[in-house]
Amino acid sequence: MFANIFIKNRPFFGKMRNQNYQRAHAFFRKLQGLARQNPFQAKEMIRLLEDYIKQLELTLQHASDAIRGLKRRKLGMYRVDKVFGVLEEEVVLTYFLEEMISSSRFLQKRLETDLKIKIYRERIKRFQSQTPGGSGFLANILESLDAMTHAEFIEIEKLIQIMEERYRIGDKLFDIILNKGPKTVEAPPAG
Repeated sequence: MFANIFIKNRPFFGKMRNQNYQRAHAFFRKLQGLARQNPFQAKEMIRLLEDYIKQLELTLQHASDAIRGLKRRKLGMYRVDKVFGVLEEEVVLTYFLEEMISSSRFLQKRLETDLKIKIYRERIKRFQSQTPGGSGFLANILESLDAMTHAEFIEIEKLIQIMEERYRIGDKLFDIILNKGPKTVEAPPAG
């Protein structure tokens, strides 16, 4: 019945894509919760981002595998083949996942950099406290770092909000895939 390996494996990859998308979304909700905590836990967020990025990469791999035959012209588009065809939303979902991986890596690097700057700031404070009345240039550096530290939390929250807005688009794509796509691809259980 399945003479083509891409068609034969498509239901499995679609099912795995769906399950991993939901897991990635759960990681994102945890990230949102961590971003709102006060005091801000940068180290915890970096660790969670590492797990989140791995989950996104796994989701992207399965999403790419689900449409792989399309590039080799072994699979057709859904508008032509209603049984095994690929939805345009499935293709767009892979681009969405690539963007979320890129945004997450940027956020991770930003947090790592901010954490290193915070350590540097504490070293300067210690050095300045050891030489009272001197080290005028250190006061200027500290002033700049203090202003940057204050803005850090606000900027990280903005990055998370942008990612959340993008997730709304991803969720709409995902809903279309689950509801309109070929019925050979099962939806994962809710939860």
